[in-house]
Amino acid sequence: MGVARLTPDGTALLLIDIQDRLVPVMHEKTTLVRRAARLVEGAQVLQLPVAVTEQNPRGLGKTVDKIAKQINGAIYRDDKMRFSACSDALERLFEKFNIRGVIVAGVETHICVQQTCLDLVERGYTVAVCVDATSSRREIDKKVALQRMIQAGVVPTTVEATLFELLGDASSPKFRELRSVIESKDG
Repeated sequence: MGVARLTPDGTALLLIDIQDRLVPVMHEKTTLVRRAARLVEGAQVLQLPVAVTEQNPRGLGKTVDKIAKQINGAIYRDDKMRFSACSDALERLFEKFNIRGVIVAGVETHICVQQTCLDLVERGYTVAVCVDATSSRREIDKKVALQRMIQAGVVPTTVEATLFELLGDASSPKFRELRSVIESKDG
């Protein structure tokens, strides 16, 4: 078995439920939003497909403004009631774009993020969860969920590590632009 790696030509970003009424009650909410926004910006530099979900948006609100402004070109949006973001429609879209790796960020780590990651691993995807762009209301829930996901084969990573892994080479023409995203003073 080889090492799980992300490649820019076969990877998508999946943002899960970073919504108006959920974010205010999350542990380290400011860091969550800043890092998720940085991840989206980096994904755009690298031209990765971005998919977005919202859990019960009538009750929990829409995606927070800081991120909503960045994701106008999302290839997939799902207003869902189920906890996992996996759906037949999402899988068909991943097949269309030849996606084999999925970067996951969002809330709550121990509910929707965990169930989505487990479903994606079960379906054969390489799944990387950006631990600095996920959160739960309680830190212990996030910690235990991350342990469970790792045991199931999900790759723990950070926003910065993920973006540099996808870039792959400092001589890339996208290096300067991506470095400015990563070095942003906004988080």
